[in-house]
Amino acid sequence: MLNLAVLVGLLLAPPSAANSDRPVATLTIRHFHEPREYVADTARVAVYGPRVALAAESGVAGVAASPVAGWSLVTLNADAQASVVLRAWSECGVSEFLSPVLVDDLGGAMFATPDVLVGFDRSLSRAECEVVLEAELSGATFERDWAGMPNTYRVRTALRTGDAVIDVASRLAQRGDVLFAEPDMVFTGRAALIPNDPGFPNCWGLHNTGQSGGVFDADMDAAEAWDRATGSPAVLTVIIDTGVQQNHPDINQVAGNDLTSDGPAGNGGPVNGCDNHGTAVAGCVSAKINNSLGTVGVAPNTRSASARSFISTLACDGGWNAQGSWTVNALAWAQSIGARVTNNSNIYGFQSAAIEQKYSDTRSAGIVHFAAAGNNSANSISYPSSIPSVNAVAALNRTGVRAGFSNYGTGLDFSAPGQDVYSTDRTGSAGYFTGDYGLVSGTSFASPYTAGVAALIVSVRPSLDAAQVEAVLRNSCVDIYASGYDTNSGWGFVNADRAVRLAGCLADFNADGFLTGDDFDGYSDAFVAGGPAADFNADGFVTGDDFDAFVEAFEAGC
Repeated sequence: MLNLAVLVGLLLAPPSAANSDRPVATLTIRHFHEPREYVADTARVAVYGPRVALAAESGVAGVAASPVAGWSLVTLNADAQASVVLRAWSECGVSEFLSPVLVDDLGGAMFATPDVLVGFDRSLSRAECEVVLEAELSGATFERDWAGMPNTYRVRTALRTGDAVIDVASRLAQRGDVLFAEPDMVFTGRAALIPNDPGFPNCWGLHNTGQSGGVFDADMDAAEAWDRATGSPAVLTVIIDTGVQQNHPDINQVAGNDLTSDGPAGNGGPVNGCDNHGTAVAGCVSAKINNSLGTVGVAPNTRSASARSFISTLACDGGWNAQGSWTVNALAWAQSIGARVTNNSNIYGFQSAAIEQKYSDTRSAGIVHFAAAGNNSANSISYPSSIPSVNAVAALNRTGVRAGFSNYGTGLDFSAPGQDVYSTDRTGSAGYFTGDYGLVSGTSFASPYTAGVAALIVSVRPSLDAAQVEAVLRNSCVDIYASGYDTNSGWGFVNADRAVRLAGCLADFNADGFLTGDDFDGYSDAFVAGGPAADFNADGFVTGDDFDAFVEAFEAGC
């Protein structure tokens, strides 16, 4: 019988020397022969067998049944450590099997069962395979040719802890005559996310099914990206525009600010009847997901912040009036609230040194800036997108090529969907349309789509500076007209899925979600070519420091 007094002492005892020597709470599971590190959830342990019932003072804060039959997830209080608990419970015979809980690729709970799945070289005889199993897993039982696969076994070990199962599987996986060996892990998953927002089928730029004459998959792969990241509410994108409706039910946002002469009256929202543009722009970034309303933005769980910097002309012709200081103040406000991204889907009638300096300063402080390239079908990009510290974005149509109205040319950085974009409108009778949503076109909407992808990148890896975010965007683009950079599309078609994959693993040079020799070879080729893609540390120069930084990231793994 379990001695609770002994158990309490073990739970609250300091970790053993072996545990304290481990610098990071991780465990290695081999995928074929490749080691992959998983972080331990030090607040929980997994238990198979009778439910554990311990008083809170013994180190247990709660017990929840796992959806997998027979398993429980035990949450520990702040005084208990998972490694100590596992040792204590194993010694005291608390249950049939105990396992540390790891964090899987979707952030869910993952833990080992007593079973190991082993595949041997297909040329071996059954006897040769089973000699190895008997030697490595004495007392185990196994199912031969498991799941109809030759020389493959599901092995029920006699081991009592997940640590031991993971260790023996890793040892087997390193043998030359073994194709793979892994614990039969419990893990989480979810379906590819297609939101329930009723207007989502109109959003070809996020998920192109060929609707309305489009080309299948000519999109930003947003639905695929959302399986990994929908964005962090801590990441703010400032919308420099004519105001965003502050109480719009379908836009994730924080309170805005009015930098115009209208002052606090607007509070970041529209003031006159023609202040419509900003609401449609913000929807491209952070329209809410899965709320059964309207549309969805590319970074739906991030938040927009309206910096009303222009006063629309009452002709409602898209024109506005402003002072240069209003834009400067908008950028200063963005920095003061901790914004990481700004979007300016406007074309200025003059060029301001103060604006350019503030854009440069705030980029150096970590803010990534985007602006619309312009809608004149011209081989030149408009101001302020032409400012070096601002990323210029061209518009694509639903076939995946540049829209006829879009500007292009030297200095263009990226291309994104910008024709027939389904976005938010001011609600009720205000706005562009009689409804609360509508189809809009222009580089005005390609730019916030790109800004939203940058917000996803920052959500995945907040430590990146502006240059590094831009590097992830560049290296994750899909080529349209030529390999690498060209003045027709910049670095190419912005891809949200590739971007969040690359942000999660910077050495994944081909952004395919895996770290292999292909990434090393690809980076080596880029380094020899000396192009911007090889600027791994994003300092504007390609030097040996970049190669060293890549090698360090590659060796660190993902």
